[in-house]
Amino acid sequence: MKTTIIGLAGHVDHGKTSLIRALNGFDGDQTREEKRRGLTMDLSFTLMDYQEKRLFLVDVPGHEKFVKHYLAGVFGFDVLLLIVAANEGVCKQTIEHLELARLAGVRNIVLVLTKCDLATPSEASHIEKEISNLINAMDLEILFCVHVGQHDPASYERLKQKLFSFQLPHRPEEANFRYYIDRCFSKDGYGTVVTGTVLGGSLKTKDKVYIPQLKTSATVRTIHSGLQQVSTAQPNERIALNLSGVKSQDLKRGDILCTPNFLRGFLAIDVMIRPLSGIVLKHQSEVTLYIGSARHNVILKIISEHEGYAIGIFESTTPIYAMYREKFILRDAQGTLGGGEVLNPIADPMKRKQKRDFLALLQQNQLSKAFEMLMEIHKKGFGLIGAYQRFGMDHASALELAKSVQNSYLDHDQKVLYPSSTIAILKEYIRSIYQKNKRALLSKNSINLRFSWASVNLCQEVLNQLEADSEIVLKEGLYRSIVCDIDDLSHYLENALYSMLETQGWAPQAPYTLYETLDLDRFHGDNSMKRLCSSGKVIRLAHNLFISAPHLSQTMHYLRELIDAYGYVDIELAKTQTGLSRKYLIAYLEYLDRFEDIKSDGTRRLLKAI
Repeated sequence: MKTTIIGLAGHVDHGKTSLIRALNGFDGDQTREEKRRGLTMDLSFTLMDYQEKRLFLVDVPGHEKFVKHYLAGVFGFDVLLLIVAANEGVCKQTIEHLELARLAGVRNIVLVLTKCDLATPSEASHIEKEISNLINAMDLEILFCVHVGQHDPASYERLKQKLFSFQLPHRPEEANFRYYIDRCFSKDGYGTVVTGTVLGGSLKTKDKVYIPQLKTSATVRTIHSGLQQVSTAQPNERIALNLSGVKSQDLKRGDILCTPNFLRGFLAIDVMIRPLSGIVLKHQSEVTLYIGSARHNVILKIISEHEGYAIGIFESTTPIYAMYREKFILRDAQGTLGGGEVLNPIADPMKRKQKRDFLALLQQNQLSKAFEMLMEIHKKGFGLIGAYQRFGMDHASALELAKSVQNSYLDHDQKVLYPSSTIAILKEYIRSIYQKNKRALLSKNSINLRFSWASVNLCQEVLNQLEADSEIVLKEGLYRSIVCDIDDLSHYLENALYSMLETQGWAPQAPYTLYETLDLDRFHGDNSMKRLCSSGKVIRLAHNLFISAPHLSQTMHYLRELIDAYGYVDIELAKTQTGLSRKYLIAYLEYLDRFEDIKSDGTRRLLKAI
């Protein structure tokens, strides 16, 4: 079913809620306070279905005091249904609602003149012309205009038919699930319920959704679209979700549900701002950012000013979870300042000139050059895993674009782009290992463990290049220097490891530390250690504790001497006498328990009575 979200807007008392009631019988003023005052105070939602088309209608408050609630819904509108009373004409909130919709990226307008039975046809035509000129001046498109009157039921039917007949351009789809919460509450028998609009991706019951603000996940119990329970939800649908695994009191309007590992939040984002006519943006000013249904208090730092727009940074005390080119609106205590788009939702360490140049590339949509610039900034790897949030492109598109970047190495599997200079740096690191130790035995995995920023594929690429230059050679699965003098690999490894364990006595280092000291690949090191254990030359006492058999025997003998001298041995006594840490002593005392003449008395070990 094709869905369209229509937001109602207009001045207070111009008949938004009454219009919905006339269209489908729904009364959006649900609370006692709203009914007492005859005033819509928050968002309300209803729908109409006809054949294969569904219209979601969002009623918004008309009073200026409640504009923040309007802003919580406007970013999800496909169409703005602007309501103007024919007997009053354009009012303050009419203009503000139009302006805010324009800033939020809503371009399609349906104009409805209400209370036409309280105005003459000539007055209604004059009002229509006035508001049409205003809409056209804002570069918005009027889809159609309908006049309705309280005593003309056929006029509402005409409006309904027109609403179901128009076609909108296909909205670009997002690959990942993304959903701003605009309401959350607890319902008896259900638990946590949230409502919002699916901005991207799809969802089905039992899916896990991530809540980045809480750094936790929840499970979708049920999905409701309108009054019906459904099993799936698609982009551009208004849905209510019953969630398990999260409490309603922990959620708030503006929180996001999304695909895990998709969105990251930052305390600073880079933006392009278009101020309203007559508004002067002030550097370091405190303003309020509205994005999706979220609201943030931010400091505006202006980087550069241009004709009709400015480039700047929003600094927030709470993380902002934004997308590339996502629309926002900016306000302060006096009213709306303007709107704009997010250029860089991911904070990068840049100097001022770098940032200015980078944001200029993003604004001009020169993403290939932006890739190249980020690659040079992130010399230890520019990750493409966040390409959708950062550039609005899927992984396949990001990888394809990365291929075009000159003087680079692309790790397709890990989705990381490296500058060629990084290959040269890694080469020097590896050369220095072989220069210091001609018996170094390396692999792509051992290099990756030492230089975690270098992906396994990058390590293999550098090793291949060094081998092609005849600086190293691959033998028995390990890369060696061409001057390496090892003949029997197994014999060398076992002797080298055993020798180190013998030298270290009763405080041997962990195997991985031994391997690093020897510049040895872990896989081959582990196999050599297993052979030493099988031969009985080395004893494994714990996960990372291996000791030579002679030193273990000497250690047991010493612990027995302590029992002879003090009548017992425990961790504290052994620590005082040996200086060993608890890690070693726990393992040694547990090994001592294996002897038949030793018994435990709490934490102490004693000799059994004969």
